Amino acid sequence: MLSLNHNKLRNFFLQPASIYAKPILRRIVYGLAFFFVFIILLSTDFVSDKVSFQVGQVSDRDVVAPRTVSYVDAVKTKKLEEEVLNSIANVYDLDSSAMADAEESVAAIFSIARSVITDPVLLSREERINKLMQQLPINLPNTVLAGIIQLNEAELTSAQEQTKHLLQKYFQHGMRDDDIDLARKHIVIETEELGLGKNQESVVAGIAQQLLKPNFILNVRETDKRKQAALASIEPVRETIKKGQILVRSGDVITTDQIDAMEELGLYRGQTGEIKILGLSIFVLLVMLLVLGYLYKFSYKVYNSDLQLSLIGLIILLAILLGRAAHYYSDFVAPIAVGALLASILIDSRTGLLVGITSTILFSVIVDHDLQAVSVALIGSMVGVYSVSKMTPGYSLTQTGIWIALVNFLVIIATGFMQQIDVIQVLLQGVMGVLGGVLSAVITIGLLPYLEHSFNITTTIKLLDLAKPNHPLLQRLLLDAPGTYHHSVLVGNLAETAAGSIGVDPVIVRVGAYYHDIGKIKRPYFFVENQAANDNPHEKIAPSLSTLVVTSHIKDGIDLCREYKIPQIIIDIVQQHHGTTLVSYFYHRAAENEHGECIIEADFRYEGPCPQTKEAAIIMLADACEAAVRSIGKPNSNRIEAMVRKIIRERLHDGQLDDCNLTLKDLSRIGDIFIRVLSSMFHTRIEYPDNVKEIEKRKAKNGNNNKQFAEKNDSDLANGENCQNGIGKNSRTAQNTTTDGSKCGFGR
Repeated sequence: MLSLNHNKLRNFFLQPASIYAKPILRRIVYGLAFFFVFIILLSTDFVSDKVSFQVGQVSDRDVVAPRTVSYVDAVKTKKLEEEVLNSIANVYDLDSSAMADAEESVAAIFSIARSVITDPVLLSREERINKLMQQLPINLPNTVLAGIIQLNEAELTSAQEQTKHLLQKYFQHGMRDDDIDLARKHIVIETEELGLGKNQESVVAGIAQQLLKPNFILNVRETDKRKQAALASIEPVRETIKKGQILVRSGDVITTDQIDAMEELGLYRGQTGEIKILGLSIFVLLVMLLVLGYLYKFSYKVYNSDLQLSLIGLIILLAILLGRAAHYYSDFVAPIAVGALLASILIDSRTGLLVGITSTILFSVIVDHDLQAVSVALIGSMVGVYSVSKMTPGYSLTQTGIWIALVNFLVIIATGFMQQIDVIQVLLQGVMGVLGGVLSAVITIGLLPYLEHSFNITTTIKLLDLAKPNHPLLQRLLLDAPGTYHHSVLVGNLAETAAGSIGVDPVIVRVGAYYHDIGKIKRPYFFVENQAANDNPHEKIAPSLSTLVVTSHIKDGIDLCREYKIPQIIIDIVQQHHGTTLVSYFYHRAAENEHGECIIEADFRYEGPCPQTKEAAIIMLADACEAAVRSIGKPNSNRIEAMVRKIIRERLHDGQLDDCNLTLKDLSRIGDIFIRVLSSMFHTRIEYPDNVKEIEKRKAKNGNNNKQFAEKNDSDLANGENCQNGIGKNSRTAQNTTTDGSKCGFGR
């Protein structure tokens, strides 16, 4: 039933064969579905069961904190800043010229007064007052002017000295802008205490009040500098609310502080919920369009696949759902990195990074754009993508979880210290971050098999599991066909090295090589690498039947792979690794019979198809080259190179490589790798002293036969491998070779 449901899900997302037949309506439906689900999931804080109190309102319920949170109290912090600023004194600079200017003005005023009083032309009081008003450097009230013209010389001299003395007193004390008004009032009082006449008091007080001005000038730049330094030294006022703490009790009068606390916990619903949802809708829509635009520009293959687009949307949705669930416990335990890990493993690292960033952006809505929580989610996702992109045999997602946990802890510590959070609280948050990293790996491990099967995706992790020697099918190969198992391991090493040199996935190539001859399990003794004795069953049957038996290992392999649920990408390699090559030994053997002219060459070829991928083509060449070089009597670098070049050339001319997109440059590199690796694998070994006598006897017994045989074998190897696979080591005819490089066509 589970398998049936997975198939239905997979078929639901499959797109038509032609890109032009794909309805745009389906993508619109998918997009709208994900859009509304995202909105519902992210807007629960806006429209959920929240309280909607106002300051001064009496609460009708208890409000309990659902999680522990530490936040900066903006109101209290602002109040503290104002207090500190008010405590900073202004900086003033002394204006030393103010006193000198005042003395000069006093001397000028009384000098002009004397000249006006003694002027014989000015007879009336009004004329003298008008004259003074015109000539004095400052404006004086009429009462002061009237008092001046009534003073005699002695009184003028006394008034001048008292005015000068009074101004010196105040300037020496220091005058600021805010001191002037009070000082002028004191001048009147002090003048009255001098015991001068009424006219003199009026003149002294009036002139002193007018000439008094600030001699301490505010230094705005230095004052601001000191205030900014004081502000920088202020630590924000942080409030900590613990999980389970009662924020508001039933019957309490709601205060501003309580509303602030509920807002920080996401429990307060303001009066602008509809506006928030509108803003969220625009935000989510922009994020979705940016994701699609990025895929269209930089990963069109993913953009063009409805199946993969749906998978991306599902993964992001899953990450946000996990983040929402963790939010009510701790934002740092949220396993947001799950999205990046799943996308990297199921699609590719570039898409994984995109999913990680997108999930973090949407998660920021849940955590109310808390920089610390967003930083942990983003950096943890990036580390996860980098970690899974470096998967090699022996790697596990547990290591990825450890890396994410470690980085989460460091990020939380760093950001916590930057925000000057209490050390104990930072350490507790760090522990939550470690738990979040471990959860990311655990959840990924749990979900990965279901997503792999549902979306028909073969991941690197699954391939690495298939490459383990304890896999049941490989165990059967080892026990039932040990020679084939050994050959497959060698082909895997050879093909993997070549794959890395031309940018092909080496994991797919290695696993494909391990399983490429898995069908030989059904009839292992029809293949020479599994024959322990000299008996060769092919000597007792017709060439056409031998061909049928040999080529059937392809179909048998496909059946076994499907029985053990091997991924389709490996099944394709099993099916294609021989292409449509000719089983030439049995073809020539059949052609030598009396009815040879009736033989149809197509009946002696593999069914194919030819390799459709670079991986399958590399395994075809590695399979043929390894078997052919193994059959060389006395291998050396020249013979190995000649054999490898010959086989690659024949496969190319036979059209076996027409559909796999390998370039001539790729084939040249593959050949170079094969020659280097095979030369190290099949190097000539020295003869040990204990065996010298036995070897000499064997040489004497055989005479020149071995020499002739070796020369003939070397010349025949130009066409492929020797024929020991199918017809036995003691058959002289078995030493003929084939053009398909397969030990007479039935051994490989």
